[in-house]
Amino acid sequence: MDSTEMWYIMTRVQQLKSRRSLLLELQEFLKKNSREGDFCPKDDQGLYELEKIEKELQSLYEKENELTSKTALQEKHSTTTTEITKESSVIELLEVKDLAFSPAMVQCPTCKQHVTTEIQHKVGKTSFLLCYFSTLLGCVAGCCLLPFVLNYFKDTCHFCPSCHTEIQIVPRI
Repeated sequence: MDSTEMWYIMTRVQQLKSRRSLLLELQEFLKKNSREGDFCPKDDQGLYELEKIEKELQSLYEKENELTSKTALQEKHSTTTTEITKESSVIELLEVKDLAFSPAMVQCPTCKQHVTTEIQHKVGKTSFLLCYFSTLLGCVAGCCLLPFVLNYFKDTCHFCPSCHTEIQIVPRI
C-alpha cells in the first residue's frame, strides 16, 4: 500500500512540475511577445494555477515525508526482514570483460552508470570463416551467405542504453 501511494505521489509531483514549467514558459512567451501595456500578470489565470500547483506540491511533499518516516519506523521494527530483502535485492554486476551473448548488468566505463546493456549483432570473423568454409564444401547456391543473415553466427556488441557507447564486442569464436 505504501509503495503504491509513494508511486502515485512521485508521479503526481512529476506531472505538476512539468505543468508548472510549461506555465512559466507560456508566461515568459506572452511577456516577450506582447506590447508594453498589453500584458498584465495580475489578470492572468496562469498565476492562480501556479499558486494551486505550488500548494499541491507542498502537500505532496508532506505526504511523501510522512510515508518515508512510516517506512523508516517499520524498517526499525523488522530488521530481519530487511536483511533478507537486502540480500535478495543485490544485483550482480558483471565486469566488462565477462560479458556474454545476452544483455547483462554492468557499470558503463564511459558514463559510470549501472545499466543493462543493449545488444546488437554484427558481422564478424566467424561469419566470414563460415562463408569461406561452406564455399569450399560446395555450398555456392546461396547457402554460403547464411552466416551473414543469422544472428547466431554474428558477433555480439554490447551498448550502454544511456550514453549509447559501445562497451564490448563479444566474438563467436
